[in-house]
Amino acid sequence: MGVRTSPDSPSALTLSPVRHAGLVRIYVPLTVSGLATLHKQGRIGVESGIAHAVTPALRAAWEQADDEELEYAALMAAAFGSLMSIKESGASPRRVVAAVDIDDSHVVVVGTDEAEATAVVVDTPILISWCKAVHVDSADAEGEVSIAVSRLAEAIAGNRDALAQVALVEHELMWFATQEIPDLLQ
Repeated sequence: MGVRTSPDSPSALTLSPVRHAGLVRIYVPLTVSGLATLHKQGRIGVESGIAHAVTPALRAAWEQADDEELEYAALMAAAFGSLMSIKESGASPRRVVAAVDIDDSHVVVVGTDEAEATAVVVDTPILISWCKAVHVDSADAEGEVSIAVSRLAEAIAGNRDALAQVALVEHELMWFATQEIPDLLQ
């Protein structure tokens, strides 16, 4: 992956910035209102400041995983970021993640350990034309998403029951093409 590391990263001394090496898939945590802004304005900044991707740190932490498993891990990290955004903003209780293909010159890896192995920062607004899909909770997940949001602090502190609820394993995010965004917002 041709992403550059953060200047504050210990590995920044050995890796130089990579420019225009190609596209990279990132997963951008949003809320329903963030998705509405993306649709209406055609662009959006990353709400939490952090997006998620398959990074060298994730590959190192999950050496036995294949590309599909690594992409799923990045997607789930973004889903957790969406939960955090819902908690912070009081937004509608549905996780939203945009799958975006972006030139890797706009992506800086910030996660250097296993706990934050997928974390990246994007240095430009996300254009809707870069979005390849959106992943959204179904309406029937809203009750459990609300419970998960209420238990985030406990989950972050390591409470196993809260971690299980925050994982929302019973509710897979649904996949939608970008053309379906208007229908999602009704």
